Amino acid sequence: MTTKKVVLVVGAGQAGSEACWALRQGGFAGDIILVGAEAALPYERPPLSKKFLNGTLDAERLFLRGPAAYADAGVSLKLGRRVVGLDPAASIAVLDDGERLAFDWAILAMGSGARALPIPGIDLAGVHALRTMEDAERLRAGLLKGGRLVVIGGGYLGLEAAATGRKLGCEVTVLESASGLLQRSASRQTGAYFEAKHRAEGVDLRLGASVARIEGDGRAERVVTADGTVLPADLVLVAVGGVPETALAEAAGLECRNGILVDADCRTSVETIFAVGDCANHFDPALGRHVRLEAVQTAISQARCAAAAILGAPRPAPKTPYFWSDQYGVKLQIAGLIDPSLPCEDILFGEAGVSFAIHRIQGGVLAAVETVNRPVDFVRAQKLLGKPVDVAAVA
Repeated sequence: MTTKKVVLVVGAGQAGSEACWALRQGGFAGDIILVGAEAALPYERPPLSKKFLNGTLDAERLFLRGPAAYADAGVSLKLGRRVVGLDPAASIAVLDDGERLAFDWAILAMGSGARALPIPGIDLAGVHALRTMEDAERLRAGLLKGGRLVVIGGGYLGLEAAATGRKLGCEVTVLESASGLLQRSASRQTGAYFEAKHRAEGVDLRLGASVARIEGDGRAERVVTADGTVLPADLVLVAVGGVPETALAEAAGLECRNGILVDADCRTSVETIFAVGDCANHFDPALGRHVRLEAVQTAISQARCAAAAILGAPRPAPKTPYFWSDQYGVKLQIAGLIDPSLPCEDILFGEAGVSFAIHRIQGGVLAAVETVNRPVDFVRAQKLLGKPVDVAAVA
């Protein structure tokens, strides 16, 4: 009697769900088990800070697929469950209720969690993170009441939530410790554009502002900055980045460094275990270095790579990293990736305060492109990524 092979997928987000479908579409005939810590079916997360947060998109439309699709594909769902132990040598995973699952291959897709802010008052009621559907529902309840929102962190998540808060009529303050917005992820011009946009929309934007503590009698009532400024608050959103979920992998002895270290096929230091999505520090052959990216397209691409490796199929063609953000009806699109350790020359096309494109050049080639309200330019520029650029000719 031949025993069916088993793939265990740990994490029911975009990457985990895509891994299941990539396996089935590639012809995998064995058992697929998908374990997710949340009780909900796998769902899209980008809308959590935008349309879902403002109430214009309901939960049903977040789900990537309905329950029948998983049943029809023969994917066994174990939702609201956690894998608390992983034994690579025995190929056994242990769930939080003691159930033991044997596997031939495992794909770790646990994502990332909210980065903690080690300050007094962080545990008060009314202090929120925004990583899950439940997080968004709790935050939305306060926003709909027109509360005073203080956002700690001026990255994409914080800025999108701030824009949503303003559209719902809340007073919004954004505190960013750096001297400008989006300094780690976008050009200076793009950061300056969104700084001006948020100020024009009525956001009290404070740059170079570090938070000392959050105060209140059992519930957040004010945020105190390092210089002693007191900001009244009904709601506080902490959006200071994500931390890859690596505890399970580390306990299992897998090599981790800013995520679970994986090769170009998303294989970990253990032959039969793969890692994909936000939790993975992936070796990108096109870049020649390891990169950990929190992006939908990256999660999908890596899930397909892991599935192909399990199936013994050729590695799929690499996809260009792609990011986007919607704020106040403004569409920011970014493709490509710069190396922060190298000099970068930015060339502006269009009007910086209206609609524009930024070509980011490193080592004489177009490494990344950013566009604001210029979708046609974005499509055109993507075809030029990785190609040599004559800076003198276009500057």
